[in-house]
Amino acid sequence: MASGGSAAGGGPRLPSSLPGRPGFDPAVLARGRLLLALADDARGRDAADEARTLALRAAADFESGVRLSGRHGAPSAVRCRALLDLAEARAVAAGDTGHPGVLEALERAVGAVRDQGPALRVPALRRLAEAHTARYRHTAESAELVAADGYFTQAEALLDRDDPERAELLAGRGEVLVARAERGGELAVATDAVRVLRAALALTADSDPHLADRRLLFGRALRHHHGAGGAPTDLHEAEWVLARAARGARDDRTAALAWLERGDVLLTLAGDAGAPEWLDLAAAAYHHGVRSAERAGEPLLAARAHHQRGVVLERTAGPEHALESYRTAWALWQRAGAAQGPQARSTFERMTALAGTGRR
Repeated sequence: MASGGSAAGGGPRLPSSLPGRPGFDPAVLARGRLLLALADDARGRDAADEARTLALRAAADFESGVRLSGRHGAPSAVRCRALLDLAEARAVAAGDTGHPGVLEALERAVGAVRDQGPALRVPALRRLAEAHTARYRHTAESAELVAADGYFTQAEALLDRDDPERAELLAGRGEVLVARAERGGELAVATDAVRVLRAALALTADSDPHLADRRLLFGRALRHHHGAGGAPTDLHEAEWVLARAARGARDDRTAALAWLERGDVLLTLAGDAGAPEWLDLAAAAYHHGVRSAERAGEPLLAARAHHQRGVVLERTAGPEHALESYRTAWALWQRAGAAQGPQARSTFERMTALAGTGRR
């Protein structure tokens, strides 16, 4: 426990107590970190209730440590680390990294080291940006994306150009910008997304496990840039990078997403005239997407891929082959409990229309 006097290393220790008030005790934070580690272990064992109980106990320790560290003048670095730990404990307890309590702790952590160097400011800003990104997935409010973009930008500005952490920050910001572009953002947003993700890829080694995910994001950025009024070459570059993402993916879900995205790009390249070479490639991409989604155990992705393959087959192989794809997609939508979604309704409408044509 901390006490008055000097530490063994010669430096002054924080007072363990003040008259009438408990003092700051680093052991409280140490116990909180042990409880948090035990909570992480419980999560790894799928023991959700145990993890939540341990995380709540850890959060109580961190809250106490933060309160007393501020009261007794602990260094800002100590306070910041305690707040970062508090944010993590609250996230585990709530099962939500974008929970309001998590955001509150992270905002205080950023404020605690506002005048410090990048060693703590960068991770605090990055985690706050990630929390706003997670919050957006619940609220769908564009303000969360704007906030996340700003915090990612602040964090990146603190790093040297050759810092290995830049790639991660750029990829995080790129994901936010792509989400903003998907909401109908202006050309400037899509342009930023392309620029940021191109820089992230330039800093990503071929052996990096995140390479395929970043290529997928970059392909999506290029596609949205084209849709917002960018260059015609955007689609050709997107098709190329998405093929690399799909073939180089380390997991089947990423591969499925990349094949689906590539199929959509190829379908756009085919145009209204339906250039056969692009349509054939699109059908093959969706077929690969089906296989990857099935291996990943992702029925919704498989349904999307079957539906899109049906769209292509209507234009190439005829209604009978397209109907088969739509029926498979519809069965998957139903099995996944997503039959009321807009794409599922589109599948049903096309299936019904083609089946009616066949009866006549």
